[in-house]
Amino acid sequence: MNHYQRLGAPETATTAELRDAYRRAARTAHPDRNGSGSGDLMAEVNEAWRVLGDPRQRDRYDEALRAERGVGSASPRSSATSTSAASSSPEPALLVPTGIPARFPWRFLLSMAVLGIVAVLVGSMLTKPALPGTPDGLLRAGDCVALEQLEAREVSCAGAHDAVVRSLIPFDQVCPTDTESYRDRQGMGTACVVRVEGATASLRIPQAGD
Repeated sequence: MNHYQRLGAPETATTAELRDAYRRAARTAHPDRNGSGSGDLMAEVNEAWRVLGDPRQRDRYDEALRAERGVGSASPRSSATSTSAASSSPEPALLVPTGIPARFPWRFLLSMAVLGIVAVLVGSMLTKPALPGTPDGLLRAGDCVALEQLEAREVSCAGAHDAVVRSLIPFDQVCPTDTESYRDRQGMGTACVVRVEGATASLRIPQAGD
């Protein structure tokens, strides 16, 4: 079973569609829900999303899938065909020296350099600074979180936050000793977090609609 099949998504799925498929697969594979008590299936789902959620890793994985399916290679062409193709190819044109050295296109290169500099300057003036990303509720390494009771909730890093996620692991694994463990509010696993200096966890009781 490949990673796409593990998430229940087609190989043509977009990143957003893969994220939705991962959430559904993670809820199904959760040890508390499937009754197995084992985190092996959850680990497989997390590994599938780790690969397919990264565009570069997904490209390499897709290439490996295509190579695995493309068993066999094209049969070599016969010598007669090769000889016929070679004989029918046109003869290379002969260069006749004229004795006049080629002129280097200084003016063209200089004009292109000036245009490039102008384009960069105009782009830098027109480009607006990127706004902080909006939390999507799916915890990843590097996300900022607010700590509530035993749960971690993703918040914007531009605002107040209690900690930063170092990694998200299955429920049956243990966080490193230099981190603290909090449950992912979406039920995807355990978030290993590092507290922001000076921040304290909020112990308020979540209200309805949170």
